[in-house]
Amino acid sequence: MSNKQLITTVGVGLAAASAGLLARKTLQKSWEQVTNTPAPKDKAREDTDLKEAVTWAVVSGIGAGIARTAVQYALDKRKSK
Repeated sequence: MSNKQLITTVGVGLAAASAGLLARKTLQKSWEQVTNTPAPKDKAREDTDLKEAVTWAVVSGIGAGIARTAVQYALDKRKSK
């Protein structure tokens, strides 16, 4: 693997990871505005019920996954031109 390919691969990975983190933070703020409670990040918190924790896990996981996939797709498509 050449240096250029390595840099491109690392760059795409970092962009995808950043998109996932940004999506998760955005979802966290949206959750807090909609529910008027903080997003259940800490499973040991006593006021978080199972339904809320599972809902948050599904929503944040799907959102972050979609963001990462979209960035990777866009960068791969741009790279192939």
